[in-house]
Amino acid sequence: MLNSRELRIILLLQEHDLSGEELATLLATSRRTIIRDIARINALLADEKIGSIESIKKYHLLILNTANFNQLLTKFNNESNLVLFYLLIHPNITLAELMEKTFLSRQNILNCVEKINRQFQRVLKISLRPRIGTTVKVQHISKIDVLAALILDNRPLITNQLKQLDWQLDPLLPAKLVRDALPERLFDYLTEAQFNAQILACLLVAPQSIATTTNALATQLMSTGLDSSVVTTLALFFDAKITLLNDLTMRQVHATIEATKIHYTLDSLNHDFTEEIFNHLCRSSMFPTFVPASLSEQIRYLKIQNPFAFDFAFDLAQKLQQDFDAIQIDADYIALYVLHAVETPAARNVRTLMYATRQSVANINKMIITEQVPNMTIEMVFSKEQLTTRLDYTDYDLIIGNGLHPNDLHLPVHFDSTFNGVINQDELDRLKNLSSESYIQENLVNFFPASHFIHLDGHYHHANQVLQAGLDSFESQGLLTHEAVTALIAREAAGNQLILNHVSIPHASARLVDAYEVFAIAFDDELKIDDRQIYLMLIVLANQNRPDSGQVFGYIYTKLKNLKPVQLKQLNTHQSLLTELTEN
Repeated sequence: MLNSRELRIILLLQEHDLSGEELATLLATSRRTIIRDIARINALLADEKIGSIESIKKYHLLILNTANFNQLLTKFNNESNLVLFYLLIHPNITLAELMEKTFLSRQNILNCVEKINRQFQRVLKISLRPRIGTTVKVQHISKIDVLAALILDNRPLITNQLKQLDWQLDPLLPAKLVRDALPERLFDYLTEAQFNAQILACLLVAPQSIATTTNALATQLMSTGLDSSVVTTLALFFDAKITLLNDLTMRQVHATIEATKIHYTLDSLNHDFTEEIFNHLCRSSMFPTFVPASLSEQIRYLKIQNPFAFDFAFDLAQKLQQDFDAIQIDADYIALYVLHAVETPAARNVRTLMYATRQSVANINKMIITEQVPNMTIEMVFSKEQLTTRLDYTDYDLIIGNGLHPNDLHLPVHFDSTFNGVINQDELDRLKNLSSESYIQENLVNFFPASHFIHLDGHYHHANQVLQAGLDSFESQGLLTHEAVTALIAREAAGNQLILNHVSIPHASARLVDAYEVFAIAFDDELKIDDRQIYLMLIVLANQNRPDSGQVFGYIYTKLKNLKPVQLKQLNTHQSLLTELTEN
């Protein structure tokens, strides 16, 4: 049986290759421990005839038998779900009792508890208390909500456990009685499968209920012959659902969105967006949903590409959570709605000059390129004289050559790309990358002049101290306004920081002349943010009036994502960092 950390290594390597140092940082442990863990994992993968973790430049998970691998992951998940099931249906339970009911070892149960706490950290907390037992504390929602979601997603596992418990109570009768007593509006946001899972969850939790109620639903159910604890549990749970739905109003959701939008440039968030968020909250109030762990890597990438959309979603989720405390509101889900609502800005036109030796072939290439790279406009020249004249009077983002070697011209001209004959797919892909990056690459020296770099001397214990000291220095030189400094500090203090490969990227939108302003803070101390090692701070201000203000973050991502920690530590001067950010 793998421990929780070893299972996380497998899940991380499922997404992409990682070095030992990267794994150690992500898991807050030592490189030596990672090496031992990899050895244990490989032993298990070999025994199960699944594959292995190969080590070349980075660790790579090689799966030879997908069916066995999926079966192994299902086994790990089932064990955790089994532990969570028994924790939810008992007010408290000792480790010995859990071992008896689940047939798992003490260490396996502790590994499962760690995995559950990490997976549901925004929802619940499992505590192991000596002489009292193991208990679950749930935030915002109820144990029944969590149990119902567990039942819905793991029906075969739960059915098997009910057989072992010799479960006799048929949920069909209570389900029909409650269904008839509830307002039809609830089922606009609640499916039959979800409702049936809630009924079963109520029946399982009922024996631990000590509450009483005389609400209208309880009065209706009391005459049906159901046990009083079952009636109380059903009545309290579904009465709370009715109240939640009645308290949700489109007007309040709209007001919260508008109050949050004040600090962002998101004009496209219209009534349709408000309606989508309102309906999402209604569905979540009836049956909370949790972002699957399998989406974490995709969401991380989306956040890097669209940090301001995620910042807005984070702020909006916090405000909505304050307004509707009894609903589980996940900022990542809200962010997906934001990304759907915000129109993707049109790519900026990239002005390109193509020098060609054969006009007929050049015309074919121009048609192919403009079809495949829509944001590229191409002007063609066919002689050295035409080339030099155009370059004397016009600025181009890219210069490409067709049918020549640049050295043949004997001109001080830098060609971004050259190819012979009709352009192939590899060269097309290269042009696509160049067209998306060229504007930032060509102008980065203006966005990030030498005065925007500082190396802090002295010792700092916390990352926020480094950020404050660096920003204060830039402000004292007149490079940053007090308003911008305040916005950056507030954004970081709110949480939801953007961290890319050991580089912290504080960011904010501001009134700027250029599209961006970039600053960097280097330091000597070893600092961490949320247990992640940080070697550099790269501060980005984006022009609040530009619709493509998030473009620079994708550019930075492509430049920094593959750098090793030793390379990041060497970016301690303006020139070294600028070179890394601008070289092809």
